[in-house]
Amino acid sequence: MGRPPTAHPGDSSKKRENEAILCAVCGTEITRRQQATTVNGRHEHAFFNPAGIAFEIRCFRAAPGTTPRSAPSAEFTWFPGYRWQIVLCAVCHTHLGWLFSNDDSFYGLIATRLT
Repeated sequence: MGRPPTAHPGDSSKKRENEAILCAVCGTEITRRQQATTVNGRHEHAFFNPAGIAFEIRCFRAAPGTTPRSAPSAEFTWFPGYRWQIVLCAVCHTHLGWLFSNDDSFYGLIATRLT
């Protein structure tokens, strides 16, 4: 009988990095932890919209489990120079955040709507 495989020091961090991030409502895969990115030096941001509603968002390079719902707008953008579009879960259509774009793009996803 052979010995059981041993874990290598970086294995658990690699697994965690590749973990799926899901829609909290329906469980659809929205993105993966490895897609996390920083914008203005931070991964997480907190903002108020014009109606005074607070949002805590996390930034990701890609979110293939979302679908855009609105036309791009520069009005009230939280990131100067970027236009935003509302993005929904591609399956249950829950509002999950925004796609911010200019020469590049990123997703700002609402922390409480992800698991």
